Amino acid sequence: MSEPKIPFYAKMWFAWGQSCTYWGNRTLSKQMYRWAFNAYTRAQTYAPWWGMPVLRRAVIRGRELDDYAGAVRDFGDLIKLEPEWAEPYLQRGILHSFHGLHAAARAIADFDQFLKLAPATHSWRTDAERLTERLREELQERGWSEQTD
Repeated sequence: MSEPKIPFYAKMWFAWGQSCTYWGNRTLSKQMYRWAFNAYTRAQTYAPWWGMPVLRRAVIRGRELDDYAGAVRDFGDLIKLEPEWAEPYLQRGILHSFHGLHAAARAIADFDQFLKLAPATHSWRTDAERLTERLREELQERGWSEQTD
């Protein structure tokens, strides 16, 4: 069974989101990031099964628009949609790792899942291993548990 064809308007809105993201990165404009977020949302409405707009939206939401809870929710929705795709686990793990030791156990769990699913040649594999090790060491130094809530 082949994957469904991605509609033209989904591709168009996704491309617009990529362009707004590019210019947001160049100018550090929150408005450009908001436009990118909206474009990825529109792309997803035309192709609800297509995970890439949700991934890009979640990254923008968490890193550039400071909406940690919304980004975690988007990543969770994406993981439900495509549980065998490694990238959402990596990106959510990175997001968790930037939110202090209280989120470290969740970051470790996501990095572990990423490492389980990602091919050995994935460009972020070594970084995910290093980040996981560093977070485990920090938790251990403080006597904190690696259990997620």
